[in-house]
Amino acid sequence: PMARHIQKSVLTITRRALERYGFAYADILTNWQAIVGVELSSFCAPVRIRWPRQADPEEANSRRRLGGILIIQATDGRAVEVQHDVVRIVDRVNAYYGYQAITEVKVVQGGVASKDTAPRKRLPLSDTKQRELTDALDSIGDEDLRRALDRLGRGALAPRKAPHQS
Repeated sequence: PMARHIQKSVLTITRRALERYGFAYADILTNWQAIVGVELSSFCAPVRIRWPRQADPEEANSRRRLGGILIIQATDGRAVEVQHDVVRIVDRVNAYYGYQAITEVKVVQGGVASKDTAPRKRLPLSDTKQRELTDALDSIGDEDLRRALDRLGRGALAPRKAPHQS
């Protein structure tokens, strides 16, 4: 029962994200540093890809062939520097994908989350919740998948703030 609940939640979350941003956006997010380099990635990050609208709904699959607009957020004061690297960014993104995925880059100014920021620590699960999660994942044969789902489950089920102490 718990595994089905987790699976349904993951599918709902990923479906919404992929419908809104697409696989290309997820790839750019996870591989941004490898795509543009350590220096550039330290002060800018992808925000989203805006794909061109299709006149004919049946042409939706050709969306990526037309290329999208990559919106990049640059740390305050660095937007001009990123703007000067737009051609190189487009070339690197397209080389990464092997086709013309991006035709334009729009640079916006704003704060960029530091990669050095430590993730928030979550409170541990109660013994009961941890047992339920472990039991729900016991039937999964793939060890890597089971570990990934365990991390996801602990993150989803962990209390958001400390319980009131008396």
